[in-house]
Amino acid sequence: MKVAVFMMFFCVFQLLASNGKAQNVVIELSSNSVTVETLFAEIEKQTDYLVVYSSRELDVKTKILFSKKKAKVSEMLDELLRNTNLKYEHTNNYIVFSKKVSESDVRQQTGKKITGTVVDNNGEAVIGASVHEKGTTNGVITDIEGKFSLEVADKAWLTISYIGYVSQTVPVNGKNHVIIKLAEDTKVLDEVIVIGYGSTSSKKMVAAVTAVKGEKLQDLPFANVTSVLQGRATGVIVQNQGGEPGSVPSVSIRGGGKPLYVIDGVITTDDWEFRTLNPNDIESLSVLKDAASLAVYGSRAADGIIMVKTKEGRKGKTSIVYTFNAQFSQPTVLADKIDSYTYANAQNQAAMSDGHGEYHTYSKEEMDIIRNQSDPLKYPNTDWFDLGLKNFAPEYRHSLSMTGNRKDINYYISLGTFEQGSLYKSDALNYSRYNLRSNVNTTFEEIGLKVAVNINAAYEKKKYPSFSANTIWDHLNNKKPLELAYNQDGTLSSISDHPLMEMDERSGYDKNDGLYVNTQFVADWALPWVKGLSLGTMLNYRLNSSHVKGLSARAPQYNQDGTLVVVTKPSLKEEAYFGDSYSLELNAAYTQTFAEKHTIDAKAVFTVSENNGSYFWASRKDYLSATVDQLFAGSSIGMQNSGNSDEGGRMGLVGRLKYDFDSRYYIEGSFRYDGSDNFAPGHRWGFFPSVALAWDITEEPFFKNLNLKNVNLLKLRGSYGQTGTESGVNRFGYLSTYSLAENAICIGGNLQSGFNEGALVSPELLSWYTRNSLNYGIDVAFFNHRLKGSADYFFYVTKGGLVSPADRYVVPLGTALPQIKSENEHRREGFEASLRWDDKIGSGFYYEVGTNMTYYNNLYVKNQGEALSDLKNPYKRSTHQTDYYGIMYMDNGLYQTPEQVLGVPRRLQSSATKLGDIAYEDINGDGKIDGEDQVRWGMPSAPHFTYGFDFVLGYKGFTLSGLLYGTGKRNMEFGVTTKKNEAIWVLNDYQLDYWREDNRDATFPRISLEALPNGSNNQAASTFWVKNASFLRLKNLTLEYDFKYKLLRNVKWLSTCRANITGANLFTISNVMDYFDPETTSTNGGYPVQRVYSLGVTIGF
Repeated sequence: MKVAVFMMFFCVFQLLASNGKAQNVVIELSSNSVTVETLFAEIEKQTDYLVVYSSRELDVKTKILFSKKKAKVSEMLDELLRNTNLKYEHTNNYIVFSKKVSESDVRQQTGKKITGTVVDNNGEAVIGASVHEKGTTNGVITDIEGKFSLEVADKAWLTISYIGYVSQTVPVNGKNHVIIKLAEDTKVLDEVIVIGYGSTSSKKMVAAVTAVKGEKLQDLPFANVTSVLQGRATGVIVQNQGGEPGSVPSVSIRGGGKPLYVIDGVITTDDWEFRTLNPNDIESLSVLKDAASLAVYGSRAADGIIMVKTKEGRKGKTSIVYTFNAQFSQPTVLADKIDSYTYANAQNQAAMSDGHGEYHTYSKEEMDIIRNQSDPLKYPNTDWFDLGLKNFAPEYRHSLSMTGNRKDINYYISLGTFEQGSLYKSDALNYSRYNLRSNVNTTFEEIGLKVAVNINAAYEKKKYPSFSANTIWDHLNNKKPLELAYNQDGTLSSISDHPLMEMDERSGYDKNDGLYVNTQFVADWALPWVKGLSLGTMLNYRLNSSHVKGLSARAPQYNQDGTLVVVTKPSLKEEAYFGDSYSLELNAAYTQTFAEKHTIDAKAVFTVSENNGSYFWASRKDYLSATVDQLFAGSSIGMQNSGNSDEGGRMGLVGRLKYDFDSRYYIEGSFRYDGSDNFAPGHRWGFFPSVALAWDITEEPFFKNLNLKNVNLLKLRGSYGQTGTESGVNRFGYLSTYSLAENAICIGGNLQSGFNEGALVSPELLSWYTRNSLNYGIDVAFFNHRLKGSADYFFYVTKGGLVSPADRYVVPLGTALPQIKSENEHRREGFEASLRWDDKIGSGFYYEVGTNMTYYNNLYVKNQGEALSDLKNPYKRSTHQTDYYGIMYMDNGLYQTPEQVLGVPRRLQSSATKLGDIAYEDINGDGKIDGEDQVRWGMPSAPHFTYGFDFVLGYKGFTLSGLLYGTGKRNMEFGVTTKKNEAIWVLNDYQLDYWREDNRDATFPRISLEALPNGSNNQAASTFWVKNASFLRLKNLTLEYDFKYKLLRNVKWLSTCRANITGANLFTISNVMDYFDPETTSTNGGYPVQRVYSLGVTIGF
């Protein structure tokens, strides 16, 4: 980290030094004859000045012949304005041009002076706004604080204008001071949304696409972009996989499978490149959800697409921004552990429950010893969390970016690092990531050609213990307080599954390093001789590699007599992968408007891609020492190695045609003709079409005549289309396969190497299976676009599915392969909605609030892979059923009286049930409880209903923002150790709420000394152990202050200075928080979800 930080600051100060030289007021031009625009550009490049002017008063395309190429800025500006009616002024760091007041204008004026301030919707100053006295040439431009001063006539009117805002004309009416608030011009500021092979405006959008601005994803204390998305976009369902350093949440769109990722137009086959993105590099993010937006990606788009556009260079002065975050994390849930005396007492109570005496397990004398800790070696009181965990895990993030323009070349360059430690009191678990991005572009305006070269690289380093982070946490969480951690001499004790031994750095490691480098060339040529026609190409090359090295060893453990515990010798395994791929895209686009009302937009794309990869691994064991962790140091006896390589290719043709009539009616059709070499010749190509319609009612003449000024948008959308999927289809699965085996045949009593014949399958059995998509939507906006909303209903039908026929053999060779069964049919439907309001109250206070929700469910119309016995049982079958948690018994509470024990039917497998055991319902009423009484029950742990509520409050430099995220009903089950009800596993304070005579209204059944008492009666799968794990969580809360608002407003060399404090996962409302975190994927004791606190600062130059 120190090296990375040093390099960042080195770059910063080098750039600042360069900029410091540029602050000299002498500039040099490339020629004596340049345009005004070029002069201004050079002034901004070579000095700290920004030039502000009105294009109505100054034609920047005019060429000026200067007396010399190198001169003071003031001298060049004097030459520029000679013999004109313009003047310029230095205002702080700005050069502001305005008209000289003519004598006639002076005569018209009465000498009245009016001052004012021009602000935007948020109360922020509008710099460079034009303020003119209507009907005259008298005018000025606002300064850096949005202020102006102007001599006008008594009855004058002022016209105020600025690009991106609606112009206003207001009367003076004898006032001496006015405050003008400019409203955003919604037509100019219509949001641009990135879609497949292009972009569109939100007003013209006909598909179901959710856009997220890059600024919403920055400065948040999450380890990756995937986590940041949670609760921020309709249709996107993000589920945590725990809090282990380097872990990545799972993502689905509308409940589908793994989405496709497209970054700067390039398809990525997995989420590696997406999850390693530096959030500060993201310009915008779009989520594509229906066939109208997905069909252009054909075979791999069935489960939705997440598209990312990264930042580009821009014209203007060089801007350097540095961001630092220090973060500290703790578990959201950490159970209170019981001490040794409480633990021993629970064993004795369990013995009494089994019919034994009061001090059956631990005698009264032993209980006294445990309570007094008079023999801590034999009866310790070990606090395993205290011994194994730190108070918090540290995390550090650095980000440095530079953007600007030099000699018509725009650039954006960034560096980023992220380092994440663990809670363990060792350095055996950590994660780090390093990012580099360079996006450079230039435009040759004379011929309409834009060229870009983008380079992106990321390097990941994961260091895990050889026992895995989750294994260590499981053992740490489930160790008994009466187990000894250290011997009297301080050495590790001899207990099994010793978590302190497992996290010891002498116990080996599992290192995983990954690198990818992505290089992209993009060219777009707007043909100057054919209006509206452009040609383009994109060439992309990606290199990725990984290296995994795992040393399996054990730190020494000792018996109490000082003898060393004998363990297996260390072993070592190394893996290496190298892959590369390229993709080529050629495209042609044409857009034109005819007769002012008819607009067409057509695009055709040809794509081809190829990928290659090679993999190798080797291992050795029986190392004499773990000190030399190299392959040569292991024993050659039993050493192993293997390797393989792969290659693949794809080709596609894409077409899209849009028609827009008078901004009222929109129709769009698209298709992709996709080819994949996963299938046999003759079955490789699939055709995936879509069509979409939209109607903007607010553009209708009849609607405009209603004069409903507060209704700005009322648009209806609908789409239908088809995408494909080859999920589960192995490459070359249509070929007969043979595998090399060391023990393939026995000849002369000796096993010999040879080939095993695999399966034989007809090529016709493997081909695309399809997903049809239907989507209806509505977009609305009210009150000058301050209130915006959208809602969608979606319906998917997937036909075909990969199943394995049972008890069937192919003659003459091989066994039946998995095959796509066209009889399968799966449906998914749901709805989603979002609503957002943003406004300003008074002076300096602004706010925005938004909410979104997503709901879906699945219906299995036909499931060819379902067992016949399940199909016949209406309580168990999945065919014609929606999603559920599992098949289980319905519990009927706990036995409370002897009459219930004797009179209520019990499980056939159960025996000798007692008071405090679980009773079950006889569903079919046959007087017995067996498999026929099990039913479908509950909702899956993967959330089917999610919602988010976000807000931003701003006042005079302070900003408070946050996000609440929640789910509807979802079920999760207690972990195995809790369900056992065996007394030795009563380790947490909440587990003491077990049934006994003085605690009949208990959460848990009675405990026992037996491992599986009463024929595993209490351990059977039942509703008793399943809880509603819905939750509402404060995902993040940020308080930020912008020092440039007031305190550092006049520090010219500082463009940005902000500080913030942020918390993530701060509080949660849920029925299960006393037991486990509802976002965890494991209730058995995996590495926990983290609560994070962050301090951050952003400085710009």
